[in-house]
Amino acid sequence: MTRKKIILVAGGTGGHIFPAISLAEKLEKMSHEILIITDFRGKKFEIEKDGWSVKYINIENPNQNKLFGKIKAGLSLIRSTVESWKIISNFGADVVVGFGGYPSLPPVVVANWMRVPSILHEQNAVLGRANRWLSRRATFIAKSFKNTSGLDEERTPSCMTGNPVRNEIIASRDIIAPRLIEKGKVNLLIIGGSLGANFLSNIVPAAVGLLDKQLRDRLIIKQQCRREDIQNVNVAYKKVGVEVELKTFFSHISELLKKTHLVISRSGASTVAELAVVGRPAIFIPYPSAIDNHQQKNTTDLVEAGGAWCCEEKNLTPKVLANVISKVITDPGVYNKAVMASRNCGVPDAVERLAELVLRVASESSRIRPASKIILANILTLFLSFEMGGG
Repeated sequence: MTRKKIILVAGGTGGHIFPAISLAEKLEKMSHEILIITDFRGKKFEIEKDGWSVKYINIENPNQNKLFGKIKAGLSLIRSTVESWKIISNFGADVVVGFGGYPSLPPVVVANWMRVPSILHEQNAVLGRANRWLSRRATFIAKSFKNTSGLDEERTPSCMTGNPVRNEIIASRDIIAPRLIEKGKVNLLIIGGSLGANFLSNIVPAAVGLLDKQLRDRLIIKQQCRREDIQNVNVAYKKVGVEVELKTFFSHISELLKKTHLVISRSGASTVAELAVVGRPAIFIPYPSAIDNHQQKNTTDLVEAGGAWCCEEKNLTPKVLANVISKVITDPGVYNKAVMASRNCGVPDAVERLAELVLRVASESSRIRPASKIILANILTLFLSFEMGGG
């Protein structure tokens, strides 16, 4: 295949950046030229150090309440649209791939104006606000869940690619889940992330304290906590005599998952995808303030398959959580079924599927760049018609 020029656009958060980097790695190995566009929040990931060509656009979150904020965001939208036009023109892109978040708006819209085909990758089971607004301008939508809501198939076709995960996670798929041995040790991994981790720091130790002592004595718990919660969580576990390791961040999750029997976690898209790829049962406690309740909907496929349990925070008590934990780790039949169901939901070749779609669309590219006055007129249209939340 002829070498293609491909632009990947992602909001400056890990949920958007990491799938984009996975795709970039795959396409670069296939000798295609890659340019990454993100906003200045993305600088913290230092992706230039890995040799990627990166352009940063200066755009403010458009979800502002105050008048000054709205004006500032509007001006940044105009500025970043002009920046995107220059970047895409100079690079000569064959295709633009958007990974969501408000910074993806200007480049994907400009690509549409310039007749450069575009693909939107949606990580969640609900089409995000940026992708929802952009969907009518895209060539294809690549979805991570089979039951993704918010799609208009009549306007924009979609296909199931899955959510690309890190290479070390894919490698861990070959490690069979540890057996549930009577009277043997049971490894629990609790990963709260940054969203609402305080709730998990309170309810999980309380639930563990309600388990039978014989079961508590078998537990080895590794839990992610906010720094300010670590002392209280440690005291809570000591009171019930459980072996525990607490950290603000576990850098080698793939290594931990090899020994983990059960995960208790929020249900961000990347977490759900990674647990399915390695085939580990999970108790998901969706972050209740997630936009459009997408974290709850991210769990649907896994729960229906029998690989996970979803406990909504508003109805969850320590006793309810303790009952679910006990059910999973005391019944080998339940546990083994969940392991297989979770693994069967995994999409380890998601990045290959996405790369194939990108290259297919790029090969059909026929760029027709409009005059600059048309671009400027469209900037005004974009500014006036854009009413949506941040990403």
